[in-house]
Amino acid sequence: MAKKVLVVDDDEEIVQFVEARLREAGYEVFTAYDGRQGLDQIRAHHPDLVLLDLAMPVMHGFEVCQAVRADHAFDDVKIIVTSGKSYAVDIKAAKRLGADEYVVKPYDLMQLLETVVQFLGEPAK
Repeated sequence: MAKKVLVVDDDEEIVQFVEARLREAGYEVFTAYDGRQGLDQIRAHHPDLVLLDLAMPVMHGFEVCQAVRADHAFDDVKIIVTSGKSYAVDIKAAKRLGADEYVVKPYDLMQLLETVVQFLGEPAK
């Protein structure tokens, strides 16, 4: 059974690009374009890993991260924050709120995939 990844980002091009590459690699992929949709998708699909942008409409990525970590049903969900902000304060806040990793945009897609594999293992093909 393929591992499930949720991509949450308000940039449609990024979502489509990352989604296509993850599907190509063998992951089952879900998408959301704001924080509230992301949280709804987490509850609906219980992904193995979430790629989570921070600055999004409706609900900030920090709020999503905090809500996921507050619900112990999702203790096994890995969260990788992806953000254009590289400030130490943002990285520390993300980790404090429960992010497992923080990747600064623009990221190299191959490096992002390597990070996903690091947390989920090689996808089943």
